Amino acid sequence: MKRLIFTALGFICGLAMYAAGGGQGGYKIQLQVGDMKNAPAYLAYYMNGKTYSRDTVQLNAKGVGTFMSKDGKALDEGTYIIYFNPEKFFDVLIGKEQNLKISVDTANLIGATITGSSVSSDFQDWVKFLTGMNKERGELVNKYKEKKIDSTTYVKTFEEMTAKVESKQNAILETHKNDFLSAYLKGTMPVETPEFNEVPDSIRNRVRYQYFRDHYFDNVDLSDPRFLRTPYFPNMVDKFISKHVLQDPDTLAMVAIDLIEKSRKDTTTFQVMTSKMINYGISSKMMGMDGLWLKIADKYYFDGTAYWADSAWVETLKKEAKKIRHNLIGMKAHNLIMRDSTNKPINMKDIEAEALLVYFYEPSCGHCKKTTPVLYDSIYTKWKDKGFEVLACYTQLEHKEWMEFIEKNKMYDWYNVWDPYRESWFWEYYDTSATPGVYLLNKERKIIAKKIDMETLDMILEEELVKRKQKQKK
Repeated sequence: MKRLIFTALGFICGLAMYAAGGGQGGYKIQLQVGDMKNAPAYLAYYMNGKTYSRDTVQLNAKGVGTFMSKDGKALDEGTYIIYFNPEKFFDVLIGKEQNLKISVDTANLIGATITGSSVSSDFQDWVKFLTGMNKERGELVNKYKEKKIDSTTYVKTFEEMTAKVESKQNAILETHKNDFLSAYLKGTMPVETPEFNEVPDSIRNRVRYQYFRDHYFDNVDLSDPRFLRTPYFPNMVDKFISKHVLQDPDTLAMVAIDLIEKSRKDTTTFQVMTSKMINYGISSKMMGMDGLWLKIADKYYFDGTAYWADSAWVETLKKEAKKIRHNLIGMKAHNLIMRDSTNKPINMKDIEAEALLVYFYEPSCGHCKKTTPVLYDSIYTKWKDKGFEVLACYTQLEHKEWMEFIEKNKMYDWYNVWDPYRESWFWEYYDTSATPGVYLLNKERKIIAKKIDMETLDMILEEELVKRKQKQKK
């Protein structure tokens, strides 16, 4: 297993740099490596799902070297890595006591012994213990698969092992209830969801899921920056937001803002959580996620609350926000009044359709040249008799070019319009910075899809024009 060590920390969206080393008093970690001489050793730390270099030492001819603070600052509490090469490393939990002696062989990193800190020492013992128990469980499973033991013996032994782990864990929690080792272990414990047997069968799973979601972080203080310096917490957040929350922008925004607010008591956790949530929306390929990042941007970035964000990046975000603010999924589409080839006004709200596609295009656009015939031949002809219409909006000002494009693509059945006097302000209400611009509206003229390809459009129309009506009949 290889672990990449970085020397600098930079978050997307202009996050401020973070440097390990918060407390006073310095640190001293003496290494005795039995099977490595005259070689470098490295100290690295976890931060928000990545690892970063902190210190380097050259082992002498006896395999001894010492990581030592050069500025009198202690290490921030959290999980650190003693690193020899990409194949040789082990984790060390650093608490308040930071005058440590570590004895280890690279051939048996799990067997490292640590003195000088009960937190570091007991964490190492816990790792050894879990490694041994996992080995025993693996052997037990193999015995059962090979039919060397029966199911009763298997279940009994497994339960005994589980009880042994729980007992060890509870003992550590009691011993270290006032330090980070306790918080660390609690954070790894899954939330126990009640069975809710008193709840009707028809809704029990939903109730259990809601409980699980609401209590997912019961064992973690989201404002504790020490959790950022663990290998599991950032992945825990990522899994929660992507796997355990309905991927709907409004739901996600509500959950994301709740997580941000719970992290707000600490500047570092607030910064990381806010950036993580907005980046989830920005990077998502799922339609409608612009609604997620816009809500976070409005609440934290545009008023300067996210003080760490680069001003140029924020200005770029504001420009993007302006493009989408009036055309989010679920919004009532802004009504357009544009003109046909005879200069007659065409009012979008007067078009009778179960589903209306507002299609912005430019004849010189390569994608428009490819998409338009597919839209007509494969989509429009298939669905026109079921209530599908197209409002085809030419975005430029060359009448001849427009007519030639209509003629070439035989778009006679569509509502073909343009805006020669720039009366409609279509570019303010619809994002037409790139063409083709595709907005699918339902009968109530709410936006139900946008920026989709023709294959996706076809599937959505199937749902909107066929399946939905079938459900209504039932």
